[in-house]
Amino acid sequence: MLKTFRKTPELLGNLQSRLIFPEKLKGTVIEKLAKFWKNLYIDYKQMLQDLRSDIQDDPKKAIIWCTSLATAYGLARNNPSEIDFKDRVKSVTNEAILISDGCRNEKSIEHLRFIQQCYNEGVLHYISLGIVSFMYTSKFNDGCDIYKAHCSYLKPSYLNALSNIADVGIMGRWWNIHIKTTNYDISM
Repeated sequence: MLKTFRKTPELLGNLQSRLIFPEKLKGTVIEKLAKFWKNLYIDYKQMLQDLRSDIQDDPKKAIIWCTSLATAYGLARNNPSEIDFKDRVKSVTNEAILISDGCRNEKSIEHLRFIQQCYNEGVLHYISLGIVSFMYTSKFNDGCDIYKAHCSYLKPSYLNALSNIADVGIMGRWWNIHIKTTNYDISM
Protein backbone atom coordinates (compact mmCIF):
# COMPACT_ATOMS: atom_id res chain seq x y z
CA MET A 1 0.00 0.00 0.00
CA LEU A 2 2.88 2.35 0.79
CA LYS A 3 4.29 1.73 -2.70
CA THR A 4 1.03 2.90 -4.30
CA PHE A 5 1.19 6.16 -2.32
CA ARG A 6 4.75 6.71 -3.50
CA LYS A 7 3.77 6.09 -7.11
CA THR A 8 0.69 8.35 -7.01
CA PRO A 9 2.56 11.60 -7.87
CA GLU A 10 4.17 9.90 -10.86
CA LEU A 11 0.81 8.58 -12.06
CA LEU A 12 -0.80 12.01 -11.72
CA GLY A 13 2.13 13.61 -13.51
CA ASN A 14 1.77 11.15 -16.38
CA LEU A 15 -1.98 11.81 -16.49
CA GLN A 16 -1.41 15.57 -16.70
CA SER A 17 1.01 15.25 -19.59
CA ARG A 18 -1.47 13.04 -21.49
CA LEU A 19 -4.42 15.40 -20.89
CA ILE A 20 -5.00 17.41 -24.08
CA PHE A 21 -7.92 19.77 -24.54
CA PRO A 22 -9.90 19.79 -27.81
CA GLU A 23 -9.64 22.90 -29.96
CA LYS A 24 -13.08 24.18 -28.98
CA LEU A 25 -12.12 24.22 -25.24
CA LYS A 26 -8.76 25.96 -25.68
CA GLY A 27 -8.72 29.47 -24.22
CA THR A 28 -11.97 28.94 -22.30
CA VAL A 29 -12.68 29.02 -18.60
CA ILE A 30 -12.44 25.22 -18.42
CA GLU A 31 -8.86 25.22 -19.68
CA LYS A 32 -7.95 28.04 -17.29
CA LEU A 33 -9.47 26.13 -14.38
CA ALA A 34 -7.57 23.01 -15.38
CA LYS A 35 -4.29 24.98 -15.50
CA PHE A 36 -5.09 26.56 -12.15
CA TRP A 37 -5.67 23.19 -10.44
CA LYS A 38 -2.60 21.72 -12.15
CA ASN A 39 -0.40 24.58 -10.90
CA LEU A 40 -1.96 24.37 -7.44
CA TYR A 41 -1.19 20.65 -7.32
CA ILE A 42 2.41 21.27 -8.41
CA ASP A 43 2.86 23.99 -5.76
CA TYR A 44 1.52 21.84 -2.93
CA LYS A 45 3.52 18.85 -4.08
CA GLN A 46 6.71 20.96 -4.01
CA MET A 47 5.78 22.42 -0.62
CA LEU A 48 5.31 18.96 0.89
CA GLN A 49 8.61 17.76 -0.58
CA ASP A 50 10.36 20.81 0.91
CA LEU A 51 8.66 20.20 4.24
CA ARG A 52 9.82 16.59 4.24
CA SER A 53 13.41 17.59 3.51
CA ASP A 54 13.30 20.32 6.19
CA ILE A 55 12.04 17.81 8.76
CA GLN A 56 14.81 15.38 7.86
CA ASP A 57 17.47 18.11 7.97
CA ASP A 58 16.48 19.59 11.36
CA PRO A 59 14.18 17.32 13.41
CA LYS A 60 14.49 19.43 16.59
CA LYS A 61 13.09 22.46 14.81
CA ALA A 62 10.26 20.34 13.42
CA ILE A 63 9.40 19.05 16.89
CA ILE A 64 9.38 22.59 18.29
CA TRP A 65 7.09 23.79 15.48
CA CYS A 66 4.71 20.85 15.85
CA THR A 67 4.57 21.30 19.63
CA SER A 68 3.94 25.03 19.25
CA LEU A 69 1.14 24.48 16.75
CA ALA A 70 -0.47 21.77 18.89
CA THR A 71 -0.28 24.02 21.96
CA ALA A 72 -1.81 26.96 20.10
CA TYR A 73 -4.58 24.70 18.80
CA GLY A 74 -5.28 23.37 22.30
CA LEU A 75 -5.38 26.87 23.78
CA ALA A 76 -7.70 28.08 21.02
CA ARG A 77 -10.07 25.15 21.55
CA ASN A 78 -10.24 25.80 25.29
CA ASN A 79 -10.46 29.59 25.10
CA PRO A 80 -13.28 30.65 27.46
CA SER A 81 -16.10 32.87 26.24
CA GLU A 82 -18.06 35.67 27.85
CA ILE A 83 -20.86 33.21 28.56
CA ASP A 84 -18.39 31.06 30.52
CA PHE A 85 -17.45 34.15 32.54
CA LYS A 86 -21.08 35.00 33.29
CA ASP A 87 -21.80 31.40 34.25
CA ARG A 88 -18.84 31.34 36.62
CA VAL A 89 -19.84 34.64 38.24
CA LYS A 90 -23.42 33.45 38.69
CA SER A 91 -22.43 30.09 40.14
CA VAL A 92 -19.95 31.59 42.62
CA THR A 93 -22.46 34.28 43.59
CA ASN A 94 -25.17 31.68 44.17
CA GLU A 95 -22.83 29.58 46.29
CA ALA A 96 -21.66 32.62 48.28
CA ILE A 97 -25.23 33.68 49.05
CA LEU A 98 -25.77 30.42 50.91
CA ILE A 99 -22.90 31.17 53.31
CA SER A 100 -23.67 33.17 56.45
CA ASP A 101 -22.34 36.72 56.71
CA GLY A 102 -19.85 35.81 59.42
CA CYS A 103 -18.18 33.12 57.32
CA ARG A 104 -17.90 34.97 54.01
CA ASN A 105 -14.58 36.24 52.73
CA GLU A 106 -15.14 39.99 52.27
CA LYS A 107 -12.53 40.31 49.51
CA SER A 108 -14.29 37.66 47.41
CA ILE A 109 -17.71 39.21 48.00
CA GLU A 110 -16.37 42.68 47.17
CA HIS A 111 -14.93 41.38 43.90
CA LEU A 112 -18.26 39.76 42.98
CA ARG A 113 -20.08 43.03 43.80
CA PHE A 114 -17.64 44.95 41.61
CA ILE A 115 -18.28 42.60 38.67
CA GLN A 116 -22.05 42.84 39.14
CA GLN A 117 -21.84 46.64 39.33
CA CYS A 118 -19.79 46.75 36.11
CA TYR A 119 -22.34 44.56 34.35
CA ASN A 120 -25.20 46.75 35.61
CA GLU A 121 -23.47 49.90 34.38
CA GLY A 122 -22.55 48.28 31.06
CA VAL A 123 -18.82 49.00 31.38
CA LEU A 124 -17.56 45.40 31.44
CA HIS A 125 -16.47 44.23 27.97
CA TYR A 126 -15.13 41.01 26.44
CA ILE A 127 -12.36 40.57 23.88
CA SER A 128 -10.89 37.34 22.54
CA LEU A 129 -7.45 37.07 20.96
CA GLY A 130 -7.87 33.45 19.87
CA ILE A 131 -5.81 31.75 22.56
CA VAL A 132 -6.52 34.17 25.42
CA SER A 133 -9.58 36.23 26.38
CA PHE A 134 -9.92 39.38 28.44
CA MET A 135 -12.73 40.99 30.41
CA TYR A 136 -11.95 44.69 30.78
CA THR A 137 -13.70 47.74 32.15
CA SER A 138 -14.14 51.10 30.53
CA LYS A 139 -15.18 54.46 31.98
CA PHE A 140 -18.34 54.70 29.89
CA ASN A 141 -20.77 52.17 28.45
CA ASP A 142 -21.33 51.82 24.71
CA GLY A 143 -24.58 53.81 24.76
CA CYS A 144 -23.01 56.85 26.39
CA ASP A 145 -22.84 59.78 24.00
CA ILE A 146 -21.05 62.49 25.93
CA TYR A 147 -17.92 64.31 24.78
CA LYS A 148 -15.59 62.50 27.19
CA ALA A 149 -16.57 59.12 25.71
CA HIS A 150 -15.59 60.11 22.15
CA CYS A 151 -12.67 62.50 22.57
CA SER A 152 -9.45 60.86 21.37
CA TYR A 153 -7.32 62.97 23.72
CA LEU A 154 -9.16 61.65 26.78
CA LYS A 155 -8.92 57.97 25.87
CA PRO A 156 -6.67 55.88 28.13
CA SER A 157 -3.20 55.01 26.90
CA TYR A 158 -2.08 51.45 26.32
CA LEU A 159 -0.08 51.51 29.54
CA ASN A 160 -3.20 52.40 31.52
CA ALA A 161 -5.25 49.77 29.69
CA LEU A 162 -3.58 47.02 31.72
CA SER A 163 -5.12 48.41 34.91
CA ASN A 164 -8.60 48.11 33.32
CA ILE A 165 -8.34 44.33 32.84
CA ALA A 166 -10.85 42.67 35.15
CA ASP A 167 -10.09 39.05 34.25
CA VAL A 168 -7.94 36.90 31.98
CA GLY A 169 -9.27 33.68 30.47
CA ILE A 170 -6.91 30.99 29.23
CA MET A 171 -6.90 27.18 29.31
CA GLY A 172 -10.66 27.01 29.84
CA ARG A 173 -10.71 29.09 33.03
CA TRP A 174 -11.15 32.70 34.07
CA TRP A 175 -8.18 33.07 36.37
CA ASN A 176 -8.81 36.26 38.34
CA ILE A 177 -12.25 35.19 39.51
CA HIS A 178 -10.88 31.72 40.26
CA ILE A 179 -8.08 33.11 42.42
CA LYS A 180 -10.19 35.73 44.22
CA THR A 181 -13.16 33.47 44.95
CA THR A 182 -11.45 30.17 45.73
CA ASN A 183 -11.91 30.68 49.47
CA TYR A 184 -15.12 32.69 49.42
CA ASP A 185 -16.41 30.78 52.46
CA ILE A 186 -13.43 31.44 54.74
CA SER A 187 -13.53 34.70 56.66
CA MET A 188 -10.17 36.42 56.82
